[in-house]
Amino acid sequence: MQTFSEKVKEELTHFTYEKNAIKAILSSYLTNNLIISFNEVGEIWEIKTQFQPIIKLIASFLKQLYRIKHTFSYTEIKSLNKRRTYKLTIIGDFKKINNDLKLNLKIPFHIIRKPTDQRAYLVGAFLSGGSISSIEKSVYHLEIRSTKINYLRLIQKILLKFNISSTLLKREKGFVLYIKKAVDVSDFLKIVGANRCMHELEDKIIARDYYTNVQRINNLDVANLHKSSLAGIQQVKMIKAIRRMKEFKKLPDKFRFYCSIRLQNPEASLSEMVKIFQIKYQINITRTGINHYVVRIKQLFIQLNKMK
Repeated sequence: MQTFSEKVKEELTHFTYEKNAIKAILSSYLTNNLIISFNEVGEIWEIKTQFQPIIKLIASFLKQLYRIKHTFSYTEIKSLNKRRTYKLTIIGDFKKINNDLKLNLKIPFHIIRKPTDQRAYLVGAFLSGGSISSIEKSVYHLEIRSTKINYLRLIQKILLKFNISSTLLKREKGFVLYIKKAVDVSDFLKIVGANRCMHELEDKIIARDYYTNVQRINNLDVANLHKSSLAGIQQVKMIKAIRRMKEFKKLPDKFRFYCSIRLQNPEASLSEMVKIFQIKYQINITRTGINHYVVRIKQLFIQLNKMK
């Protein structure tokens, strides 16, 4: 089953990019994910990934701009929990590519001068080392991994230009740039142009917020019911005590009706008591009126205790 990270990468690999954007993507991707080795022929560049469309995209970009020679290969899957690794081996004018893409510079200013180029540079960053947690979970986060801390610091500066905050963390095998807020993850997807995945993420966020609010309301209702139940039980105890007072029979009929209804319905809420009044005695009364009787019961109960 395709992960959400793969959905994002697939969407990014299906766009048509202009020349400057291609250079920015290549500069970012190769800075983070290029392996250089030497053999009897000379220098060789290699790129490895577990997502095949990325290999095809990078190869097409390099052929389009630099007419490189290349070969594809991949590893065999030896167990169910292992994934196939795809490898692109490149032979070409590496000096020209290096100079053109500014791969040897700490900050490739000529590559990321414009906001559109910076967006493309972020595309290369996500394709080379990015991942997003499953959107089926309650917490969303985005990571960009690298063994080069200066590269991630540059990505962090670019993100700040788009008002996205991130945290740089040290890991056992390198470094991770971490974006935690769901709204920032959504903004990142919008910035790199993965709008279809952005909408899918936001739909999940809205659905989860709706469910959370419904649960919160339900929990509040349960709490209120519990509170009403306890209040009703306390009133029953006080009513049983004040009914023994001589003054009780002289109190207004509506008040004594309320006491009778409460004794029979100790857990009823104020709204339910209003309905019972209407049904049993054909008397219209408000919640405020009911609450007045509750206060009167407490006053009589305090008066009774003072007399003892």
